[in-house]
Amino acid sequence: MNSQIVLNDVTGILKVVPQTLGLSFLILLFGVILGSIFWRIQETNNHVVKGVYRGLLSYFRGVPLLIHLLVFYYGLPSVVKVFSDQFNWGIDTTHLNPIYAVVVSYTLYSACFLSEIIRGSFKSVGSDQLEAASALGYTHLQRFWAIWLPQALSDAVPKILNYYTLLIRQLSLAFLVSVVDIFAKAKLESAGNDRYIEAFCAAALVYWILCVILTAIFSRIEKYLRRYEGRQLA
Repeated sequence: MNSQIVLNDVTGILKVVPQTLGLSFLILLFGVILGSIFWRIQETNNHVVKGVYRGLLSYFRGVPLLIHLLVFYYGLPSVVKVFSDQFNWGIDTTHLNPIYAVVVSYTLYSACFLSEIIRGSFKSVGSDQLEAASALGYTHLQRFWAIWLPQALSDAVPKILNYYTLLIRQLSLAFLVSVVDIFAKAKLESAGNDRYIEAFCAAALVYWILCVILTAIFSRIEKYLRRYEGRQLA
């Protein structure tokens, strides 16, 4: 194995790291928003709505992410075309950016997992604290902002950030629909010089460095949020 080629490949791969991190964060953000909506749906008393949600959750959990990606990649243009023709949007679906398929499929897939993280975090807040707040005259909104949300965040954020590191690695599947991330860039580098071992070792090195850096950052964020842990009403 040629260390100089590995170094050159690392340099090339680093160019797509911002795009990989940005796309992963966008998916995470949309996933958290949609996951929060899913969590509230699960708390509803409407059995039909809850049944639809559970079916959706079961589907996205039971089917590999790769299949979701390919379904949306080939199916999304047709769906967009229907709405474009209906409302005269004039969208050219023959050249639809594959990033849209990646964002939609990954967001739906992630939201189903993130909704459970969010639900579990809010459930972890002791009901005795909320009851005490009610006895002290706190409104529902005050209980939410002063007690429920801070403690739920201290539990949910570390798990959500860990999921972000998983998303970065899962994004390697996007190469199949022509979206260039860290893994895809390694494939392109290896195609240029036929040195596959060096390229994949370079990709592994970049992934590992990113993991170490993000883990250190997330640990500091977790320590900052842990100040709410065990917080009680005075």
